[in-house]
Amino acid sequence: MKLAGPRLARAVLPALLCLPAAAQTPAGTSDAEAAVRATFEAYRQALMAGDGEAAASLVDRETGEYYRQLQRLVLEGSEEEVRQRSFVDRFLVVAFRHQFAGDGELSGEEFAAMELADVIVRAMEIGWINSAAIEQLAVGPIRIEGNGRIEGSEAVAAARTRASLEDPSLAGGMDELEYRFVNEDGRWKFRFSALVSSIDGVMRNLAAQLGADEDDLIFTLVESLTGVEVLPEVWESQDR
Repeated sequence: MKLAGPRLARAVLPALLCLPAAAQTPAGTSDAEAAVRATFEAYRQALMAGDGEAAASLVDRETGEYYRQLQRLVLEGSEEEVRQRSFVDRFLVVAFRHQFAGDGELSGEEFAAMELADVIVRAMEIGWINSAAIEQLAVGPIRIEGNGRIEGSEAVAAARTRASLEDPSLAGGMDELEYRFVNEDGRWKFRFSALVSSIDGVMRNLAAQLGADEDDLIFTLVESLTGVEVLPEVWESQDR
């Protein structure tokens, strides 16, 4: 478990924040597919530049609402409430409490005032997300659902690593993940909730394969990210 922790941790956070490196646009790609790939590239460039505002502008409204719910959980969620949430929700609550609200540099009031753009910038600053991780991720085939020019149309992109685009046998757990996008106000935006569901399945399967308790795996991943032991008190509300 400890040996696998750092590699898994560095893979999970970039995937959660949708950090796909743009793949080359295939010949014959539709306008909608090309626009989705352009969104990948714009997001990648924003992250490389540390521009949280630009990155946050490329996620959909549902993602903003998800972040606000997660923020409330970090600050106010009881142990019972948090433990009933999905693997990804628990992972993020533990990670935020351990690194953000519990690092002695950020008060609960300051964290409550952080917008999604601020969190993205902070995640880059503290090394949760790095250029190497961004460069490793890529996208495979894209499927457009509905008329790509109409509000509410969706797109599904297969999550890949650059290496697996050349050799599919190297995809590993990535072949179970999908990125979903939605046409919102005439622009393609990343839909976070679909990725949360995909990653939940992958991580639950991983825990089962390892014979590990899910919460123990969460602690291992967070400790690998921060280099600091996670204590059981992390389950307690930060608003206490």
